[in-house]
Amino acid sequence: MPFPEDHVALPRSLYEHLSAHYFSPLSGMRDLAAGLLDEWGHRAEDHPELVSVMEVELSGALIETAADLMREHGLPDLRVQKAAG
Repeated sequence: MPFPEDHVALPRSLYEHLSAHYFSPLSGMRDLAAGLLDEWGHRAEDHPELVSVMEVELSGALIETAADLMREHGLPDLRVQKAAG
């Protein structure tokens, strides 16, 4: 049976890795976006598209900050070392 065009096949190990490490959007970022809008005097309900964009962007910024902190504390990215070696 041919594979449907709108599907992809992944090795199980890659699928399990992606499932375990998919962090974006992070939980709570939608609420944070709504809180920031409220802080500026706006209603999140009036800006659903902005809330969605902020949810993803805030998640990315938090993940990047965490990565920077790990590097600052001397932790190497072992994924990079595995790929190079």
